[in-house]
Amino acid sequence: MGAGFSTVTPPPPQLSATGVAQAVWSYSPRSLTDIQGLTAAIQNNDLNLLSSLSDLQYLPVPYFIGQVSATQVAAFIDNAIRNYNLFGAFANFISNNPYNLWSSGFVATIAVQPYITATALNMLISQASMDGNHAQAMLYSLAQNYYYNKWVYTITANAPSSVTFSTNTVLSTNVLIAQNITIASGVTVTCGTRTCFFIAQSFNNYGTIVSPYGAPGSAAPGTTYGSGPGGTGGGGVIILAVTAALGTINVNGSVGGTNVASASGGSTVGGSPGGTGLFAVLGGMTVPVGGAGGVGSTSPGPGEPNGGGGGGGGAPSVGGAGGVSVALSFSNGNDLVTYVMRGASDWWLSNVLGKAPSSVTPLLYVYGSGGGSGSANGSIGLGGGGGGGGGAGEVIVYGYNIISGTVNAAGGAGGGAVSATSTNYVGGGGGGGGGIVLLFYGATSGSVTANVNGGAGGPISGTGGAGSAGANGTLYIAAVTVNG
Repeated sequence: MGAGFSTVTPPPPQLSATGVAQAVWSYSPRSLTDIQGLTAAIQNNDLNLLSSLSDLQYLPVPYFIGQVSATQVAAFIDNAIRNYNLFGAFANFISNNPYNLWSSGFVATIAVQPYITATALNMLISQASMDGNHAQAMLYSLAQNYYYNKWVYTITANAPSSVTFSTNTVLSTNVLIAQNITIASGVTVTCGTRTCFFIAQSFNNYGTIVSPYGAPGSAAPGTTYGSGPGGTGGGGVIILAVTAALGTINVNGSVGGTNVASASGGSTVGGSPGGTGLFAVLGGMTVPVGGAGGVGSTSPGPGEPNGGGGGGGGAPSVGGAGGVSVALSFSNGNDLVTYVMRGASDWWLSNVLGKAPSSVTPLLYVYGSGGGSGSANGSIGLGGGGGGGGGAGEVIVYGYNIISGTVNAAGGAGGGAVSATSTNYVGGGGGGGGGIVLLFYGATSGSVTANVNGGAGGPISGTGGAGSAGANGTLYIAAVTVNG
């Protein structure tokens, strides 16, 4: 055995004896020396001991029959790829699977070994001859076996070495990948999509990230009937990094609109519900409920998880309900981080490398629900209901080391309402529910503060009822298992 490598392990069960026999049979009429040469080359990590480079296609055989360990095979492949530029040959072996030796199970086993580097994996996966399914299998193997740091290094190995934001910027893409991402002090980076993904070996935010575009709030019924529109839900931010300095991150919900005096008569249109939010939660967690709108001359809209309801206005219309949400639940932090990385793997394979696995995991979008709009008022000069506040969004971070930061995921306040006369009963909008902040670390977590408060209920001036406050959200910080 070569120095520094693990002992031989028994052959794994995923390959049948028939497959091994096929491989050994293929050597005839070549000599036993050829077989011994391949084994010796792997054991000593020396390609010069091969009888022929064509013997590389039989590389899994010594492993399956117990002559070399997975660690030795991984080190040998890494050496061949990085120092001999044989990534194309190995990509062909994996994609074409000669003699059924290069199964997905074998490839996945090798990918997680410590002696095959992220650089070599990236070179292998990036080859044009590497098919999408096997490329996916390697990335999934890293994520599913909790090699989160190696996954990050693999994805970022051929990415820009550094991306620095020195001026205020609005991102037009939802996934940003670089070896190092820096946001300078005093700079605001705004997510132009509902959820922004930052993937980096080193993530350094000295400024502010704002994600304001969650589910839309409901528009006011008509444009001249006196009600306020619902606030927009907060967006989502997902960070995957080895080291993550969080800085300031804002995913607050927007304030609901204030009512106005109706300029048109005859409307009986009620408010409408806000848009639907999306969340990821762990077992036992729930999405916070937005506050109900205030009672006016008619009933308000109810709060929902997590949009605030619209305030009541003039008869017979009622306030719109807050936006509901869909929550994807995970049993623990590792399950959630793994799922996020699987989705990011398939996005990277498709959008960066142009590969198409036969089935994919979607990107995990997260964002808050929209607020319901207030009820209209059909009498000219009288006010309708205030709009419900938008629910806060969600922040998910994996960092092997998380540095201190501040995360704001507060629900938007309900819109206020003003009554024009003592008989003009109006309702303020309900506050949006607070957001969800999930921070997962492998080694250390610095001091992180968060505001996940529900939005205040919309006040009234005159007669009627104020909206109710939204429920507070969740801050969860926990260690996850990281194997490398």
